[in-house]
Amino acid sequence: MERFSLKVFPFLALIIVGGILYPYHQHFGFLSGDKADWGAFGDFFGGVLNPLFALFAFFALLHSIRIQMKQIEQLSVDKQAEEILTVIKDIDERLSQLMTSSVGKVFGEPPFIHHMIAEAGRGGGALNSSDAYAEFVLIARQEGSMVEATVREIRSCVITMYAFTLRYPRNDGDRYAPIIHYYILKTKRVVAMLRDVGNLPESVSSFYSSSRAA
Repeated sequence: MERFSLKVFPFLALIIVGGILYPYHQHFGFLSGDKADWGAFGDFFGGVLNPLFALFAFFALLHSIRIQMKQIEQLSVDKQAEEILTVIKDIDERLSQLMTSSVGKVFGEPPFIHHMIAEAGRGGGALNSSDAYAEFVLIARQEGSMVEATVREIRSCVITMYAFTLRYPRNDGDRYAPIIHYYILKTKRVVAMLRDVGNLPESVSSFYSSSRAA
């Protein structure tokens, strides 16, 4: 739009100048040996064009201010996006650390949280999954256990991740940047387990189940 305006402006100026010169030429003509005629022509030409050019200059100034305001606004949005992305990366790093936590011995084996997340991804739920996963879900619901404390921190991280993801600026198509979509998909794998354990806010669960997080 701005490039179009810059291209049209010279043609518009020529049309205006021509629109002024033509009626003057029709009534008074241009070829004259009298300096007074040329002085009158200069007064007429300047008197008509000067206000028009001043008006164009005013509009050009407004246009320049609007562009600068857009640039400042975009810089503010980019800065906010950068700060939010830093927080999201920190949360993701903490989640990765928590996934390596051991859940103790379940039926004699020492599985880790990421094993339980993979089991939850099968979609069987706590009742239709393996015995090891069912026991893990049961222990994770018992307040005071080490497993419950770890899962509680994972739940807190996911809720915080959700809050900051909503604050990240989206593009004109209401879509997130690819890097944010990547972190949404990573977090989505954890949400299935948290649903089975319980106490996950419905808004968080719905967000990661929606098409936007697919």
